[in-house]
Amino acid sequence: MVAPAPAPASTSSEFPHLFSPLQVGPRTFRNRIYSPPHAPGFMGASWLPGERLINYWEAKARGGTAAIATGVTPVHASVGMGDAGVPFQNPRFVEAYGKAAEAMQRHGALFVVQPWHPGTQGGAIGGRAPWAPSAVTTPRGHNVPHVMTKAEIEDVVDSFGFAGEKIAESGADGIEIHGAHGYLITEFASAYFNQRDDEYGGDEDRRAKFMLDVIDAVRSGAGDRCMVGMRFSADEFVDGGLTLEQSQRLLARAAGTGKLDYLNISVGNYQSMETIIAPMYVPLGSFVYTAAGIKEVVDIPVFTVGRITDPLQAEQIIAGGYADVVSMNRAIIADPDFANKAMSGRADEIRKCIGCNEACWGRGYMGLPEGIGCVVNPDIGHEHEMILQPAERKKKVMVIGGGPAGLEAARVAAERGHEVTVHERSDHIGGQIVTAGKASMRIDFAEPVRYYTAQLQRLNVDVRLNDEVTEASVEAAAPDALVIATGSTPLALEGVPGAESADITEVRAVLDETVEVGQRVVMLAEENHQESLATAEFLLDRGHGVTLVTRRHIAGEEIEHNTIVMLMQRVVEKGLEQVPLHWVRRIDGRKLTLYSLLTDEEQEIEGDTVVLALGGKADNALYERLKGLVPEIHLVGDALAPRRLLYATRDGNQAGKAL
Repeated sequence: MVAPAPAPASTSSEFPHLFSPLQVGPRTFRNRIYSPPHAPGFMGASWLPGERLINYWEAKARGGTAAIATGVTPVHASVGMGDAGVPFQNPRFVEAYGKAAEAMQRHGALFVVQPWHPGTQGGAIGGRAPWAPSAVTTPRGHNVPHVMTKAEIEDVVDSFGFAGEKIAESGADGIEIHGAHGYLITEFASAYFNQRDDEYGGDEDRRAKFMLDVIDAVRSGAGDRCMVGMRFSADEFVDGGLTLEQSQRLLARAAGTGKLDYLNISVGNYQSMETIIAPMYVPLGSFVYTAAGIKEVVDIPVFTVGRITDPLQAEQIIAGGYADVVSMNRAIIADPDFANKAMSGRADEIRKCIGCNEACWGRGYMGLPEGIGCVVNPDIGHEHEMILQPAERKKKVMVIGGGPAGLEAARVAAERGHEVTVHERSDHIGGQIVTAGKASMRIDFAEPVRYYTAQLQRLNVDVRLNDEVTEASVEAAAPDALVIATGSTPLALEGVPGAESADITEVRAVLDETVEVGQRVVMLAEENHQESLATAEFLLDRGHGVTLVTRRHIAGEEIEHNTIVMLMQRVVEKGLEQVPLHWVRRIDGRKLTLYSLLTDEEQEIEGDTVVLALGGKADNALYERLKGLVPEIHLVGDALAPRRLLYATRDGNQAGKAL
């Protein structure tokens, strides 16, 4: 049993343990909040940080985070970085990373750089064959690696040492060796990847040699000029992979060398990737136990990770002795001012991560080649716009629609000094995110509603519910500006004979429970995201049988990897039947005739109720009627075009800044 830590003196009476300092090697963390290594996608081809990336890191430092880490930084030419080469060998490395370090340090934060070799999981970057300890294919991409020779192993170890030297020379405060997530150090340490039978493989001691050699090389390169830590997956969650018990033995040896100042404990590899960046289907703090297990066997600070989103949750982890520092990646993306708000008694103002993974980890699925975004924080990647400028002229602003686009527009406009009213025709704010939060394990969607409720109250925004706006009411109010955020309406099933006489409803009505649904449900899914699968699970949990028909290979094709893996597993285990690559040709009462998109062959299925998940169409009729009535009008969110939540909050944010 881990003994609780004694309550320290602190500047925060509400979270005394979270805001106590901690000595980590030669540096002091001002509190226990760490922004762990991750790649936001702003690095550019040179692999040297530019202004945009430094702005991203600096916002976290300014917001009170104790230490900010870079993303993965390649140590060796075998990673295959092409013209960029190896960043540590770039003659501008010390200058570029020194500039970043100074930006963090002027706000009292520490700056940590993460040297990395991906091993086989890096794939064939730049067309090169990936290097690995054994010819074990990567779980994603099926890359067959080159098996490293002893000379190549020693060369890579030396490259880690050179990286340690250059990082220390730059003035960075720390080095975090990437030994987690199935990358090269994990591959040597784990029997899942390592099938060698030499001094670098076989039993546990020999599998530990590469990791220990790397630690020794990095410490030799860095000396005592900065902290040296290591990130490590304490449980890979794959058969034959590292378990917590094995990791306890390995990391006790690593810490026992005296060459590490801390351990940052994570989980998973690419075979179990959904655990590395856990979606909302994973309960908060699910992997803290792994850090607690490592803390039992080492005498250096241990960091923990895994859906830590709330300062009280973080306080309890530190106070309970489960870890010494909380690594909060997505939580600080959602609100870079997390630490300052919690420390100053403004925890209710924290904009919390909802675990959707949409625009951060899943940015590729969202078409964000320019780097990460955040569905609840539209300023991410645009930190130079994060500090709002007061409006040049105070305006009377009517926001019509209380969904996420309208609420964000109202918040930003009020922050800038405008007089704002929100007019919502239903009896609650939140729009479709309230409906989405009614599906199983999606309660996190309640968080934006809590946040906007608190923000609009703080800003004295007049929120009027059950208020149907008309041309007459707008003329009577005489606003200077309108923001139209009236959302979307569900698409209907058109051109299918018999549809007009069938029992047909749609997913929003099902989740809101405003309709009766028969025992046997046929769902027609076209939106290719979570509406169909989440609603199917909602129905399955209530005892309905569900058959899902989609034109795609699978429903939810546009959901990011980690979420779709967990959601699909859940619905399949609960009995969802799926008919992919088919669509409906006609409906005759309870009977639906489907046809194959590949062969045109028909089949019949039966259902008491047909549930449509076809997406939405813009509800912009009010906008068309109000154009010309006021000097300034903005159309935002689904009323402009039905899209994901990310674009609703972005639209609202931009409208609030434009007023």
